[in-house]
Amino acid sequence: MPKRLFRRHTKKDIALCFGERTGMFVEPKEIRVRGDWLFYKSPDYDEIDCYRAAHARYDSGVLCMEPWSDCSLEDSPFIPNNNDRVSKTLERLDKTYQRCRED
Repeated sequence: MPKRLFRRHTKKDIALCFGERTGMFVEPKEIRVRGDWLFYKSPDYDEIDCYRAAHARYDSGVLCMEPWSDCSLEDSPFIPNNNDRVSKTLERLDKTYQRCRED
């Protein structure tokens, strides 16, 4: 059986695909991918939109068009050296997403 190789998408690829799905012009500097989530920082708003994107690094086709939730800038990966707060945000997002799937 042949090995299946995945091409690792760049932030530019993901920003382009994400922008096509949302109908927005998205620059790579406006997104971050952590865990199963894509964080989008609009230049017009203070809140960060959180999109479920389980395989965004490999298959940008799974990106959805509507944010699942949001978080503050302080709890997002846009702040350098913010791993503890980002981990808590990821945990909250994962829990609420899983709870919804189980209902």
